[in-house]
Amino acid sequence: MRTSELRRSIPGITERMLIRHLQELVRDGILVRRQARSVPPCVWYSISDYGMTLTPVLETICTWGRKHIRLKHSGRLP
Repeated sequence: MRTSELRRSIPGITERMLIRHLQELVRDGILVRRQARSVPPCVWYSISDYGMTLTPVLETICTWGRKHIRLKHSGRLP
């Protein structure tokens, strides 16, 4: 995704915070950053093979989140 697409897809995030997190994820090898030589510069981010190893963890967190939302809406939370 391009930086602007990412910013639009995350409500409430500032550009500064988005760029900071993207830089950290690139540095950690989770994302790959590509930049086209154009004016203005065009930057894309994609998940790396290493980043894909997080898929099972993220799926587990998403499953928990969906269950939490259902419990919250049903009034059955402890």
